[in-house]
Amino acid sequence: MTSLSAPVPPVPSDVPPGSVAWLRANVARFSNGPDHVRRRGLAVSLLASVGELRDEAFARTQGIVAALGEFDVMAEVARPVPVGVLASALGLPGVSADVALVAAAYHPHVTPGAAAEAALGRLIAACGGADERAAARIGLLVQACDATAGLIGNELSAWLSGKPAGPAVLSTRRRIDGADVSVSLAGTPFGAGPRACPGERHATALATGVLRALQGFRLTEVRTSWVSSPNLRMPEQLWVTRGRAGNGLC
Repeated sequence: MTSLSAPVPPVPSDVPPGSVAWLRANVARFSNGPDHVRRRGLAVSLLASVGELRDEAFARTQGIVAALGEFDVMAEVARPVPVGVLASALGLPGVSADVALVAAAYHPHVTPGAAAEAALGRLIAACGGADERAAARIGLLVQACDATAGLIGNELSAWLSGKPAGPAVLSTRRRIDGADVSVSLAGTPFGAGPRACPGERHATALATGVLRALQGFRLTEVRTSWVSSPNLRMPEQLWVTRGRAGNGLC
């Protein structure tokens, strides 16, 4: 067994229905054994029904930036557009803001606040109720939130600054020999084995569409602020404006 194929640290299962803790307990991401296989199958099936995302990501990004001069790519585009496009494809339009709130409270080391719990309640209602299929739909959106934004932000920052791009997600957690450990994703940014990200193709298509729509922009600040996180490497803010000065995306 490789480190990435090892089980994940378990999360509590005796939790209030419809809570963020319930979401963790019902997605493949935090499951092991037969539960993981079944829940991953739901996610894979949902993604199989999703059509082409690149062109819609391109069109949405173009529509947003057309009215903007100087703007923060992360806030205006990289975070809302991929989630919005994927959510619409999964039959959940207009939920990007709620997904972002839940994503910030998704991981087990975070204590969810009232805003995240309320946002999850609205997402569950949009899905028609709290069951494993709803958890799979919401989980796909939540897990796409920072990871795809990071993919876009890192690539754009690299292209516009002339510096190498790095992966957005640096590591993941596994339980090995009874201990919960951090496992590097170096060389396998989408994971590997039975827990490889099922949405690699979709994330890549979304990022490609967004980046294509950002041609002709340049950085307005040479120094980019980065998210403070042990396992994420992505811009917190990435300010651009139109025109090519120095390095540019062409």
